[in-house]
Amino acid sequence: MGRKVSVAEPILGDAERENIAEVLESGRFVQGPFVEQFEAKWADYVGVNHAVAVTNGTVAIQLALNALGVEPGDEVVVPSLTFGSTATAVVHQGGVPVFGDIDRELYTLDHRDLERCVSDRTAAIMPVHLYGQPAAMDEIREFADSRDIAVVEDAAQAHGAKYKGERVGSIGDVGCFSFYATKNITSGEGGMVTTDDDELAAEIRSLRNHGLVDRDTHEKVGYNYRMSELHAAVGAKQVERLSDFNAKRRRISEQLADELSDLDWLEPVTVPDHVEHAYFWAPFEVQTDVIGLSGKEVWRRLKEQGVETRHRYDRPLYEQPAFVEHEGFNSEFPWSENDADHDYSSMSLPNVEDVVGKMLGLPNHPGLEEEDIDYVIETVREFDPKA
Repeated sequence: MGRKVSVAEPILGDAERENIAEVLESGRFVQGPFVEQFEAKWADYVGVNHAVAVTNGTVAIQLALNALGVEPGDEVVVPSLTFGSTATAVVHQGGVPVFGDIDRELYTLDHRDLERCVSDRTAAIMPVHLYGQPAAMDEIREFADSRDIAVVEDAAQAHGAKYKGERVGSIGDVGCFSFYATKNITSGEGGMVTTDDDELAAEIRSLRNHGLVDRDTHEKVGYNYRMSELHAAVGAKQVERLSDFNAKRRRISEQLADELSDLDWLEPVTVPDHVEHAYFWAPFEVQTDVIGLSGKEVWRRLKEQGVETRHRYDRPLYEQPAFVEHEGFNSEFPWSENDADHDYSSMSLPNVEDVVGKMLGLPNHPGLEEEDIDYVIETVREFDPKA
C-alpha cells in the first residue's frame, strides 16, 4: 500500500516539551501552577467564571452530576447516538440514563423528544455536541428552564464550537470537556468542567480531591480525580493553539464537503448559519441504499486504500448490553432505585435508527499536508463498491 492518511494525530511542539521539562525539574506533579494556568486559560477561552481540571471527560460529567445533586435513581436524559461514556457517567453517579432521539439533520439530542423523556425523577438533560456540532441549545435550555431541570453540556467533541456567538460549555449550567489524545486539543488524558456557578465550582474542586475542604477535613466522600501537572503542562500550551487548529479543521472539512458534494452515496452534514462547527469529525453520512455497502464496509475498504476514517456508534446506546441487561455495579443498581421500568430492549427511536452505522468522518486534522487532502478526495471519488 502506498500513502497512508491518518484520521487523527496529536500535534505537539517545543512549547509543550518545555513545559513538561519544567514540571520534571520542579518535582511537583499534582495540582500545581500548570493546572491553575490551564484552568484559567480554558475559563477565559470558553467565557465562564470557572474551569475545573480533572482526569478525563467521563469524570467531568460524573462530578458535574454529583455537584448538581443527582442521587441514586434520578434520571438524566441523554441522546442515543454518542460515545458510551455519556451514559456510563450517569450510571457511575447512580443515575439512570433516559435515551432521547436525535435531530435528523444535526445528529444531536432532539428537543422535540424531550417531553416523552422527562418524569418527576428527571434531574438533568445532557445534550452532546456530537462531531463538533452544537445542539439546539435555545430550545433545550427553554424546555429545561421551564421545568427547573439542569442542563449539562457534553462538549467532549466540540472544543471552540459556537452557538449563536456563545462558546459551547458556557450555555448550560455546566459544561464538560475531554482532552483525550484525538481531540481538537489534547493534554494526553484530561478533562475540564466549566460553569459560572461559584458554589458548583467549589463543590467540584472538593469532590475531585477526596472531598477535602482543607488538609484534614473530608466533608464528603470524594474521589481522586485530579489532573496531573504533566497533563496540564501540555494542555495549557495547547489552548493557545486551538483557534489555529480549528481554522485548519474547518478549511479541510469544508473543502472535503465541497469537492465530494456531487457523490450520490456520501452526504455532508448540515451546518446551520447560527453555529460555528468545531469539526472534531469531518462528518458524512453514507447513503447505504445507494452504494449497497454498510458504513462499516466503507470504513474498512477506505482503510485498505490508505485512508483512515472515523466510524463509531454502530448501535444506539439503548441496544448496548450494559444498559439492556441493566448491568450497573454487578447488580441492577441504579435502575433498582427507580420505580420506572426502563426496558431499553423495547425501545425504537426512528431518527437514530435511520442514522446509526452510517456516519463516517474523513481525515481533517491540522497535521495534514495538501497532498494528504488531495489523496483523500481522489480515493473517495474513485471508491468502487464492487472492488
